[in-house]
Amino acid sequence: MAAWLDLVREDGVWSLVDTHRLEELVKEMPYPSCQYPCLLFFVGNANRMRALRTLFPQNNVSRQGPAGMVRLHLSARTAHTEQPILFAESAWWGEKSLGDTKWLRYATHLHQRHTLTDVGGELVPARLRQQLAGHLVIPWTQMMCLFVDTSVDLKAAGDLLRLPRRPLAVGDECLSNALHVVMVTEKIHPEDIWAQVSLWELSHADRLTILDLRERSRCSDDVAFEPLRGLILDRLPDIWTAQQSDYRLFSALHLGAFWKLSLQHPLHILHTTPLDLLAHARRNFAKAPSMHESLCEGVRLMQVDGYTEGNIYGAVASALLMDAYPPGMHGFSPVVLMKKLYGEWWAAERADERLGRYGCVLSRFKQYFAQLSPLRSSASIRKTTLTRLHRQGGEGALRSAVVCLVCLSRPPEHMLPCRHALCDTCVVIFGQPSELGLHHINIPECPLCGCENHVVIRQLPPTKGPLILSLDGGGVRGLLQLRLLRALEERIGLPINSLPDLCAGTSVGALSAINLFLNDRSLDECLDVFPSFAQRIFRRARLPVPRCFRWMMSAFNLLTGGLYDSSELSGALKEAVGPEHHMFAPARTSPAGCRVALVASRTSDGKACVLANYRGSGQRCASAAYRFLVTNSPEGPLLADAAMCSVAAPFYFHTTTLPEFGPFQDGGVRANNPVAIAMRETNVIWPSSSTFDLILSVGTGFSRSSHRPQSGLLRWLWEGALPRLWRAMMSSPCLDGTQGFAEALNYFPSDSHDRILRLDQEIDGPLPHLDDVSALQEFSMMDLPVSDHIVRKVLVRGLFFFELDDIPVRTHAGFSCKGSVLCSRPEAAPILGRVLVEFPHAWLQISNGHKLECLGVEDCCLTCGHFRKGVSFAVSSLEERFSIHIANDCHREMIGGFPKSLLELLQEQQAFDHFGRADHQNSVWPRVRSCNCFRRSKRKLQIVEPSVANKKRRL
Repeated sequence: MAAWLDLVREDGVWSLVDTHRLEELVKEMPYPSCQYPCLLFFVGNANRMRALRTLFPQNNVSRQGPAGMVRLHLSARTAHTEQPILFAESAWWGEKSLGDTKWLRYATHLHQRHTLTDVGGELVPARLRQQLAGHLVIPWTQMMCLFVDTSVDLKAAGDLLRLPRRPLAVGDECLSNALHVVMVTEKIHPEDIWAQVSLWELSHADRLTILDLRERSRCSDDVAFEPLRGLILDRLPDIWTAQQSDYRLFSALHLGAFWKLSLQHPLHILHTTPLDLLAHARRNFAKAPSMHESLCEGVRLMQVDGYTEGNIYGAVASALLMDAYPPGMHGFSPVVLMKKLYGEWWAAERADERLGRYGCVLSRFKQYFAQLSPLRSSASIRKTTLTRLHRQGGEGALRSAVVCLVCLSRPPEHMLPCRHALCDTCVVIFGQPSELGLHHINIPECPLCGCENHVVIRQLPPTKGPLILSLDGGGVRGLLQLRLLRALEERIGLPINSLPDLCAGTSVGALSAINLFLNDRSLDECLDVFPSFAQRIFRRARLPVPRCFRWMMSAFNLLTGGLYDSSELSGALKEAVGPEHHMFAPARTSPAGCRVALVASRTSDGKACVLANYRGSGQRCASAAYRFLVTNSPEGPLLADAAMCSVAAPFYFHTTTLPEFGPFQDGGVRANNPVAIAMRETNVIWPSSSTFDLILSVGTGFSRSSHRPQSGLLRWLWEGALPRLWRAMMSSPCLDGTQGFAEALNYFPSDSHDRILRLDQEIDGPLPHLDDVSALQEFSMMDLPVSDHIVRKVLVRGLFFFELDDIPVRTHAGFSCKGSVLCSRPEAAPILGRVLVEFPHAWLQISNGHKLECLGVEDCCLTCGHFRKGVSFAVSSLEERFSIHIANDCHREMIGGFPKSLLELLQEQQAFDHFGRADHQNSVWPRVRSCNCFRRSKRKLQIVEPSVANKKRRL
């Protein structure tokens, strides 16, 4: 099928039909990303078919079949070259072929229709065909051959050349397209043609050539059209050279992508508004919200470190180059691109002097652009620049906890052992896939200083939402919380350290988060040290003191600070979390990647504040109910100080002061259950993730009983104003974790409530006080069951997800899909074993109930533990939302990331990002799924050949 475009009229409305012919031809090219085609357009009478058979004898251009309005072919002779030839052909006035693409068997469901709503009913088909050719075909054409032999042909040629065309633009500047026009005639005298052309008053900068073939009209086709062949062969090298110098030399992949994007807005098909190629190419490149401020902060730090202006200009230019030209991006003009993307920062009305002179940065930008090649990427140029800067600045240079100095575009997220911090995007750009599993990145060396690190960082899969763990405060009841986590760990078969993507903790929950996720301690270790830790910090004086004196001392301590010795608490915390460990420090867990947020509150107004081991690439609302604290210190505050801020409960301990922010107290005063803060931080850490997969809120025990005096003086006092105020305050959502959880549910959509879980334990009688160490023994003896519902949710929705392995294929009934169900954690075998315990005889099924595949232990590799289960299914449309479940005869649970549509999956996996990705990765389709152990190098076998003396020779 050679039909490319067609016109169909139904019920008085015209529709443009795109058969995806160009997309098919691009797929037929062996290296579409490295081949730069030239488009020739042949229009006219029957002589065009004779010429095409002569010029392209390997192509069957005259085969029978539905033709449509415009046909498109790929030259068979040049298909495997760097400069292939695409040629389109169309007749002048013939309407017999319009609409005949509907007779193409088994292919009409692949066609795409665009309704031309702005076409009046009085417009004749011939005029409409000319307009479509001028707006859709000619802008991409380098040479157009018009075959004219009559006055009617000549008039049609004039109408086509005089039509307005849709210009191509890069930003605000239109590209100059000097179309080469060749008029081929066998009957009209060239002077008559020139006389007619002079009357057309052409405004286009077209190069017109008239080829007179009257003397060859009686010769064979090969002889007759030999001058046309020679003319085309002579012009093509000049055309390619001119396109390259004008930055218009598009690869076949980019040409197909631009063509497809130009049809996404049917209302603009017949408009002459410029088609902004740069906007289309960077439609998925959302500029980092903090890029401008990050660049300014990076420049300030380099000035403090004593770098020269030339070094600073080079650093800024190479950072912009890495953002502007990822692998796969078309080589737009660096001057135009720099002005369009970043020129506003140097605009006259809002010039930012912090970034230096625009001309100097642009000069370095063009210099680096000239170094780009298939073997030298923008990231490689950036790394070379950083290495030179670090060598000049010394060991203490280029360190910051505010900005990622590798890209100068985003806040840092991960600290390397060499004390240089990277954002998530730079981790992927300069890292390598780890053998631990999918979406685990190994950083062999620091891109700044070159030091060997071998840090493995776990990334959130793009099609999966995060799993959030929220830990309440509760003093000594934190032992109950640790035991609940231990019970959950036994049920899921996975260390709790590897479970969440984000953990938020308040008070004793913050202390548990530090030990589990920052210090990489097991739950057994935490359970062993917790009783002695609690007894140490809640220790009272052992000297025999009369009761009245103890009351007086307690009242004095309450007024001055707290009941207990805060220095003892500080010493115990330093021993528990480490005296020299910092909040934003190199991870001690492997793989790293779990974000930890500690909640404290300001003493000035009680506002909740967050201290974290990350920064977040999204923007936080200035009017948020909490404040995210970022210190100027490269490694942040000490862990012991951060823990002290979160656990310094009023009436019990003195406040703790951070030098840059002032005094803080226990975060439980404002958010004893930090689930709402954790949810808001999720949107900041992963702004591209549409929602979360699971929130698990772990409490410290709750009680339903309440002591209420029945009568007498106590009853009168119980109903007094101060007791009532005290009870209301203690049971408020701020201080009561259970009430805080119930309050947070009111702000979540009702369809997400099944993904928000609460793990807690009821306690008989009133709740023990925060300092009641006598309750530790009772907590250690309690039976703490974990519901099967929570276990199944955590195992399936929290740990498994789905990715497409190939682009969905359109069928008569909808779309056929192929993909894989994967596990987001390494060593998936024990996880799958627990799944099969909870779901005996399990299988995978789609939301409509269709059974896909059975699950078994054989789906995990015995060597590396990699899990993958390939599935195939069909959906009715790209917009249909569906989900995949793990199910058996009794239970059914949705895996992570669902429900969603195929369109959402394709966008999340960046399937159609033909112009590169922000993380500089390549979207290769179909995906090759392999076991992790297959990534290793081939075995080296030593082969010892026998010596010549031992060989038997034939006589």
